Amino acid sequence: MIALDQPTCFDNAIVVRVSSKDDGTMLDRAIGIHDGTIVSNRTKFVDACGIAYGDAVYQRIIYDQSRTYSLIAEVDGGSTTKFTSEVVADALYTATRGIGLMLPVADCAATVVYDPVRRALAMAHLGRHSSYAKLATRVVKRFVDDGSDAVNLMVWIGPRAGREAYRLEWFDRRDDPDWQNFFDEKSDGIYLDLAGFNAALFEKAGVPHRNIITSPIDTMRDDKYFSHAMGDKTGRIMVLAYLK
Repeated sequence: MIALDQPTCFDNAIVVRVSSKDDGTMLDRAIGIHDGTIVSNRTKFVDACGIAYGDAVYQRIIYDQSRTYSLIAEVDGGSTTKFTSEVVADALYTATRGIGLMLPVADCAATVVYDPVRRALAMAHLGRHSSYAKLATRVVKRFVDDGSDAVNLMVWIGPRAGREAYRLEWFDRRDDPDWQNFFDEKSDGIYLDLAGFNAALFEKAGVPHRNIITSPIDTMRDDKYFSHAMGDKTGRIMVLAYLK
């Protein structure tokens, strides 16, 4: 955990932390999602944040043609690792105190959304697929449907692949007006601004611009963080958010 890279935008009613390579990988599908070595890395990281691993929910992302990449799961104490190994969802949402949300990523943005008035918390996996599905918009709607006012929400978009390096060979959103300012078409492909696109979705959904904070860390350019696009096929960092 690198002290200078931790978010400082939230009040002291929650804990939000991000690991680095020095904490070890938090996911390695090659040896098993819940292999003992990997779980040990997660446990040490969560413990270092002052939280019991058993009080956290492990968010699992599945890539499959049948998925919409917009599934939001509400979790409580029964969803924690004390009782179950994982919850499959593109975003986790809770208003239960004493619950941590943890998501392993490499290049996709683990994004924390928090309502300090209602004391509700969400963790969203904002990668390419979920950005296409406009998951950020759906997350804000979930808060509002439960009684939140969007103007109170605080959003932190975590380390992720940056616009200058995140290249795709194929992109089918050129005609979507929401994407117009968030991709560059060059001779070798399309370069996406995932953070900028999702920040704009949050703002369009009613979250004030001043309440949306983006981590300056580009995982493709900072060797202290895992990057799948740069060859770290079995390495993932972890973002943890805990509602006290």
